[in-house]
Amino acid sequence: MKEWLRKIDFLREEDEKPENQFTLSEFSGSVGDLGTLLPLAFALIVFNGFSSAIIFFLFGVIYLLTGWFYRVPVSVQPLKAMSVIAIGQGFSPEFLAGTSVLYGLLMAFLALTGLIRWLQNWFTPALVRGIQFGIGLILTQKALELVWQKGILLHLDNSSLSLGFLLLALFLAIIWWFQVKKDLPAALIMIFLSILFIAIWGPAPPIREGQHLSLKLYLPDFSIWKEALIFLIIPQLPLTLGNAVYAANDSCHTLWGKQAQRVTPTRLAFSIGLSDVLIGLFKGFPVCHGAGGMGAHAQFGARTGGATMIIGAVLVISALIPALNQFIFLIPVPLLAAMLIFDSYRMMIMVRRLEGWQPLFVALLVGGISFLTRNLTIALVAGFLTERLLKLMINKSTKTVIGAEND
Repeated sequence: MKEWLRKIDFLREEDEKPENQFTLSEFSGSVGDLGTLLPLAFALIVFNGFSSAIIFFLFGVIYLLTGWFYRVPVSVQPLKAMSVIAIGQGFSPEFLAGTSVLYGLLMAFLALTGLIRWLQNWFTPALVRGIQFGIGLILTQKALELVWQKGILLHLDNSSLSLGFLLLALFLAIIWWFQVKKDLPAALIMIFLSILFIAIWGPAPPIREGQHLSLKLYLPDFSIWKEALIFLIIPQLPLTLGNAVYAANDSCHTLWGKQAQRVTPTRLAFSIGLSDVLIGLFKGFPVCHGAGGMGAHAQFGARTGGATMIIGAVLVISALIPALNQFIFLIPVPLLAAMLIFDSYRMMIMVRRLEGWQPLFVALLVGGISFLTRNLTIALVAGFLTERLLKLMINKSTKTVIGAEND
């Protein structure tokens, strides 16, 4: 048994046992990924009828477990492609919970059979960096769209557009000067002060039923498997493999070095699978470990799993206290967008680590196609074919030169 687990990368020797920390820097980094988490959570609650208490509680529990195990800030995000499709189609919580269990079983199967390691051979550094670059471009656009569509607060559609972008510029300047240049927890302070200010003087968030946490075991109807596979699982799988397994693994080791020694593609795939099965059994929405979230936590100071355990505890507490799971939506949209833009910047600059023009060209191609089409599968296929074509051309050119020298 141990030999098999070691073979598929579940067991590995640790040079030294990494420890979690709970410093001010970790508290600051804990809120780094809220720019991605909150808008999607808000839409799932409003358009799909999820309970805010259930959403926050389950996300919080997974955050706590991943922080405790990995000892680095492994992000927990709603599955992005699945979120967009689910919100647009208005799928019910029951249908999405069943999909979560099915998707979790698929990811666990890929991890336990070792297929996840075989698939990794197809994801070269150029393709992985291209995915990260594309994610950065998409998140930057999403940040600007968020302010354009929502203005000041998530639950207000008629906010002042000009004021929204003015605040975005102000928050960007504050974060750049104090957080990036001076290494001060500016984002954390602004989140706390803005929630306090809006809670006292601002408009109240929408009150929905289901704020009180009611955990009940839910047994999914697996007759939905065909619809779930066609509409949700197939569109999501390439994005999960590319972004939340291989790019996430690369980001963890790039950002945190030896602290990330527990992170492997196999473990990430398995923890996504286990998390989604657990979430589905309690009627929640499936999650992944998006690479963009790693960059977001790192950008705002996180270095250990303590950061994700902190935000996990905050989400769990907000789920247990009905009033608090509304307060979390009082964070201003321009502040969320500013955090998202800095998260995007962190992801895009990783492309600079590639050496040589060929890998850089492939990475930029993958990133550009990802951004223009929003289809990671198309981008990866184009990048893979381009990479192979460039190698063939270089090999042919080399053979021609060698042949000419021999003549």
